[in-house]
Amino acid sequence: MISVYIIEHDDFSALLEEYEQALLYIKEHPFYIETFHSYSKYLSRLFKSIDPASIRELKERIEFNNELERNLQQHGNEAESLGDNNPKSILLRIADLLIHENRKAEKLFEIIAQNNKQRLRTLLIANNDNIEFIQENTESNNRNYLQTVRYSQIGKFLKLNDPEKLFIIDTALDGYNDFLKYYNYDFTINLLLYPQENDIYESCQRKYQKELETELTSTFREEFTGLKYHAIYNTITDKTLSTTIQGIIESAQQYREEDDFEAIKENPELETPEAMLYIIEYEDMEFYWDELDSSDYVFNERNRLVRINRVNPGDRIRVYNERLNVNLFDIAAEEDEETFNLIEYYSDSWHKALQEYYQSNGITIEELYTRLKKHGLSVQQTTLQNYLDKKVRFPMRKSDLEAITTLTKNKELEKNTEELLKYKRIYNGVMIALGRNLKEEISRYLQTKELGDILQGTFTAEMLDNFIDTSMPLRTVKNITTRIIKEQV
Repeated sequence: MISVYIIEHDDFSALLEEYEQALLYIKEHPFYIETFHSYSKYLSRLFKSIDPASIRELKERIEFNNELERNLQQHGNEAESLGDNNPKSILLRIADLLIHENRKAEKLFEIIAQNNKQRLRTLLIANNDNIEFIQENTESNNRNYLQTVRYSQIGKFLKLNDPEKLFIIDTALDGYNDFLKYYNYDFTINLLLYPQENDIYESCQRKYQKELETELTSTFREEFTGLKYHAIYNTITDKTLSTTIQGIIESAQQYREEDDFEAIKENPELETPEAMLYIIEYEDMEFYWDELDSSDYVFNERNRLVRINRVNPGDRIRVYNERLNVNLFDIAAEEDEETFNLIEYYSDSWHKALQEYYQSNGITIEELYTRLKKHGLSVQQTTLQNYLDKKVRFPMRKSDLEAITTLTKNKELEKNTEELLKYKRIYNGVMIALGRNLKEEISRYLQTKELGDILQGTFTAEMLDNFIDTSMPLRTVKNITTRIIKEQV
């Protein structure tokens, strides 16, 4: 069951109306731009986001993105010719508004406080964009009645806890997959939605009703049961969706496979089309720095995990070192052998195509690199060598796979590109989750000196202490800069 709390925000709605008018404007002469796939993904994340740090990071991504500029140039236009109808400028204004005035966050904290007074436990379905913000901004006495759970762990959590004694909240509805899961529970999921998100919810309701009535009125069902079902029409009024909302729905439909969907749900940044790097410089270490992905977590001075976008100059942190030799892939494969067999299959397929081309043409690595660069390869020659040596399971970016496919003219790759990308996303999502679990075990060890399930299979306490002291020392952050890399897939 689903119960919806509508979050009214007049200034937000006004900007969304401006954005809608801008999308309609640029469809006409002389622009002829039909869609902005990346913009729909950005807006989807803005709807969900309640953490100012995550929204600031998203704003940087929007500023970097050049999809609008590329489309304008195709017809000889420039951004200046759009005037007030510039969707990118409006998206940036939306981000600024939500950084400083986020009604969804206000409503969430209000509900948590009310439940706390009534001694009612609140269960928040959290993702990487909001979990730390919630914990940091909830009064310590409220935390006794607040628990967070990740989307993929809902079923496991509810087997151990009575859902009827919980007030369960999600701050977003991610399309029809989400709707079906929540709608078919026999307990209530409370959704915090802006009015525009509620349009998505009602669209899911209409789709569900039509599918249900199609099944109930089928000839097969009538013959099987001997009963004729009379459809109830117009119980939900059809509604024309805005271009903005339709774009978000179509964006969500890309992630229909359950494993893929769960990865996106828990890690919203996988939804957006570029990678963001944080370059961390340290006090008294002029020639050493760390380069971390925006999804990475570090250990703070209290040995707790914090996402890298919440670290500031002056903070003291430990950075997880990849030399901690825990084979997460084997651990994951034991949990889902069928899926990881397919991951291995698609991983082998592109490696094989690349190696066969390289060997059959008798060329040097330099020549192979030059040929691939002509087709859009984005990485350095050293990374290409890692591709050949099978030191990475999948190409870093979609453009790399396309370059390899185009150059090698491999029929299997041409046929299976979408499947390969799908299993790359599944692999990334699972490994991110397992990597997070490993880091959580290290965090608990730093606080309690207890070895968790993953660590105890590889380390003694003495070995781990020595590794942490030598390879993960506590360092003081001097400076942080960010760099965006095009096309994360």
